[in-house]
Amino acid sequence: MNLTPLGPGNRIQFPADWAHALGLRGLVSLERSGDGILVPPCPRTTWDEIFATKLVIGSTPQDGPLEMTGDGFLL
Repeated sequence: MNLTPLGPGNRIQFPADWAHALGLRGLVSLERSGDGILVPPCPRTTWDEIFATKLVIGSTPQDGPLEMTGDGFLL
């Protein structure tokens, strides 16, 4: 067992060797479970995957039209 303090803003710091061995860097996911909190690495996304799911100009989502605001689109 490895104890670590809960810092300001409820932050924790993983031991460097754990983070490296588990492939944790950049963003991670947080998943609540009955036993505690799981911290799996955030899956990497390629630009091809991002653009494959982009909104096509002139299309309307199945749930209804988009509403334009000064900040962008509301879905």
